Amino acid sequence: MSKSKMIVRTKFIDRACHWTVVICFFLVSLSGIALFFPTLQWLTETFGTPQMGRILHPFFGVLIFIALMFMFFRFVKHNIPEKEDLPWVKGHRGSVEGQ
Repeated sequence: MSKSKMIVRTKFIDRACHWTVVICFFLVSLSGIALFFPTLQWLTETFGTPQMGRILHPFFGVLIFIALMFMFFRFVKHNIPEKEDLPWVKGHRGSVEGQ
């Protein structure tokens, strides 16, 4: 398919930010669970040594926070209800109430 006929669903910056969060989440999880449960210390071999896992853990956490804040400020305008949303919300009242 030619580039002119392709539809871009999400911009590259949005995909890059999303995958940064996903990868950092798993790295923080691996290093964090190894810190919390000493019997799983072997998981820190992902980072080379247990000390490196302990050092990198907060940096990955800060990177997740920055990426999530970037996504929040980028998409918050799309999550604020508008006047046109009111009929849709009223029409789905039954499904929200479990009817």
